[in-house]
Amino acid sequence: MRIFKKSVMRFVVSFILYILCTNTLYAWSGGPPAYRTGAPNDIGTCKDVGCHDSFELNSGNAIFSITGPDTYIPGKFIRLEISFTESSGTLHGFEMTALDANDNRVGKFKRIGKTTQVIRPNDFRGLNEADKGKYIEHTVAGNKINMWKIKWKAPSNATDPITFYAAGNDANGNGSPDGDFIYTTKKEINSASSVKDF
Repeated sequence: MRIFKKSVMRFVVSFILYILCTNTLYAWSGGPPAYRTGAPNDIGTCKDVGCHDSFELNSGNAIFSITGPDTYIPGKFIRLEISFTESSGTLHGFEMTALDANDNRVGKFKRIGKTTQVIRPNDFRGLNEADKGKYIEHTVAGNKINMWKIKWKAPSNATDPITFYAAGNDANGNGSPDGDFIYTTKKEINSASSVKDF
């Protein structure tokens, strides 16, 4: 009976350790911690914090980009697309924010579908309450694709230009941070009222 109890106890302890290791390994497949876009005043990217650091930033062959309109109307939504092309990875992810010319985080992001999420403040990702709505990233379902569509609501007033900063992960899907490429990109837009016709 003692041998049986020891065997059961070993199994339980091994199972718990397996779950803890697996959860740690896949912890960020549903989106990285906040402030990892590479924007001014952010922590950097997932490469900078010693996670996906096998290669230099932007050193892979993929193209990581933000596409959308070049202008916005204050207080209105615009649609943006974040994507990888020419990627060799099997999994992908991103995080994005928007800053005005004074490096203030501006506007509010809104997800489209189930492949993106606006980072909630005060959860395990570490977003401050003051930055509610100002960061968006992929979900677990979203890391299986290489293109995401989102909405961004422009502020009623801001100092142009607005710059979107995004960091992306072109991952090999091996279950560890090793061998993944991290990219950054940005896109500038201006208020439609500030764009002059020539």
